[in-house]
Amino acid sequence: MNIGIIGGGAVGLLFGAYYSSEFNVAIFTKTREQANLINAQGIKLLRQGVEITCVAKGFANYENLESQDFIIVCVKQYDLESLIPILNHIPKRIPMLFIQNGMGHLNQLNSLPHQTIFIGTVEHGVVRLDKRTVMHTGVGKVNIGIYRGIDEGEAIFPSVNKPGFPFSFQTNYEEMLQSKLLANAVINPLTAIFKVKNGQLLENSSYYQAFLLLYTEIAALFPKMHEKGVFNEIEAICRKTKNNTSSMLKDILEGRETEIDAILGYIIKEGEKVGVKMPISTMIYHMIKGMEFERGSRE
Repeated sequence: MNIGIIGGGAVGLLFGAYYSSEFNVAIFTKTREQANLINAQGIKLLRQGVEITCVAKGFANYENLESQDFIIVCVKQYDLESLIPILNHIPKRIPMLFIQNGMGHLNQLNSLPHQTIFIGTVEHGVVRLDKRTVMHTGVGKVNIGIYRGIDEGEAIFPSVNKPGFPFSFQTNYEEMLQSKLLANAVINPLTAIFKVKNGQLLENSSYYQAFLLLYTEIAALFPKMHEKGVFNEIEAICRKTKNNTSSMLKDILEGRETEIDAILGYIIKEGEKVGVKMPISTMIYHMIKGMEFERGSRE
């Protein structure tokens, strides 16, 4: 089976590394340099002090997408809009899995003609060290929901039989995405502003107060998720990934655009729809946008 992975970031390389043990993997990257490197040397996976070289093909264009049996889209949400026209030309029989933070991308998926569309969230700790090397820093799971298609979609989903890369199928994809959204909305921007590891949000009493204030404001929009104990889940993520650098902090430090629009930006807009003002979220949103401006990742 041919598995095509669009995106050569940390998550794309992690999926490529684990899928390569059982499938033919093709990584579709932004640059020819990265594609050539993957072709020549494969993907290097580092986990618990062990180094594994995983065979994969690299492509710097989308010419071979139609030859894939399953496609995993791992680009960030702000890159998805330009990708949708390309995906529209892929045969609709080919199932796709989309892994993006936030929930704003769901409207974009509606324009696709494909019969089967999965949505996923990733709980693993992962860091890309260079263009072909990824470090698996914390074992979690990949949550999968069916956005469009048959209820028996789990039967056609190409899972990987690896103990370090488990899959969990969820019956309610909206709750799955909301749970990840709330965790990202609290952890990512605060760690980026304070420039700290995830665990320090709990260990520093003043940071924790900011953590509580932000969560309380956001949770008012998602009362069902609060009732289901999402706050405890967010704290558990901080503890489990206490030594990890959040993706938003990493983007800020490396001068890249963040996903703040897809995360807090989306939540603020949802608040506006129901007439709920969100002063704390709005302030933090503009702080991150200002940091992007100072580092030249946006005008």
